[in-house]
Amino acid sequence: MGGGRKPPYEIPNESTLTQYGERPPGGEGFRSALRPETGETEMSLIIGEVSAEQASLLVTKMVQPFADRRLTTAGRLRECDFRVVHSPTRGNPLHVSVFPPEIAPDEPAEWDRAMAELFDQCFTDEDKAGGDSDG
Repeated sequence: MGGGRKPPYEIPNESTLTQYGERPPGGEGFRSALRPETGETEMSLIIGEVSAEQASLLVTKMVQPFADRRLTTAGRLRECDFRVVHSPTRGNPLHVSVFPPEIAPDEPAEWDRAMAELFDQCFTDEDKAGGDSDG
């Protein structure tokens, strides 16, 4: 019986994933590179399409004034050999970890500038929230 967390589940390729970011001048946009100095080994996304405000609440626990989001799918990331894993946390049951491709079993590739660009290319501009185009 226990009300423990649900185990992670396999994320289908067609699943939409949301990345949280913060627009300048309040933030630095979207992260596409790991922060090895903090021991980071993965990028964090959210299962499903959530608004910038919802993403902000999940990630920072409050609505941030410069909140933004961008979308991709698990399949787009996997086409570029990223590993996409549901990794629920106590504060975010929708948490997804995106790991770099492996060059050998249990040996991830370096998340360098080229890897960051590849990660960015998995997101489409038209999926970005925030809205009104000036055209």
